[in-house]
Amino acid sequence: SIAMTLWAFLGLESACANTDVVENPERNVPIAVLGGTLGAAVIYIVSTNVIAGIVPNMELANSTAPFGLAFAQMFTPEVGKVIMALMVMSCCGSLLGWQFTIAQVFKSSSDEGYFPKIFSRVTKVDAPVQGMLTIVIIQSGLALMTISPSLNSQFNVLVNLAVVTNIIPYILSMAALVIIQKVANVPPSKAKVANFVAFVGAMYSFYALYSSG
Repeated sequence: SIAMTLWAFLGLESACANTDVVENPERNVPIAVLGGTLGAAVIYIVSTNVIAGIVPNMELANSTAPFGLAFAQMFTPEVGKVIMALMVMSCCGSLLGWQFTIAQVFKSSSDEGYFPKIFSRVTKVDAPVQGMLTIVIIQSGLALMTISPSLNSQFNVLVNLAVVTNIIPYILSMAALVIIQKVANVPPSKAKVANFVAFVGAMYSFYALYSSG
């Protein structure tokens, strides 16, 4: 589905959100965005095809841990459990990275006066801890509101929720592109190309928003 496809690539903009704390952002941010997207695409395609070739379709459809199941069939059930433990650790690291990125976005918006001042408060090491805790509480509340009877149903609900909450800022950003380019005095030829791309992206985002319910 469209929601699942977008879910796989959410975070494309996270490198841009951390520009203020990245060394040499003009060089490293584009590399991170393009390299990360291409790398993720390759990993998704290769891993999906490998698993589909190892595990029977019915078992794969009923599994809540396809990677663990694949390694269990390739080696032993213990190996599958180790792989799942490593994936849990990976998810925790990814979650921490996301929390930092979201907190930085909220802090920047708060500094501009768009969000409450609590998100601007930082510690001695310039970490927006209060903002991060506030965001975690909000996220936990949303997660509890989407409790489902099965793990698969819960995952699908959270995917749709995550995609919808990300698509709306995407649409607003693309809508603001025209004004941003005028303020930046972008040449008309380049502005037309960017506006066309933004229009196509906005139409796709509206369709994805509709399909996500």
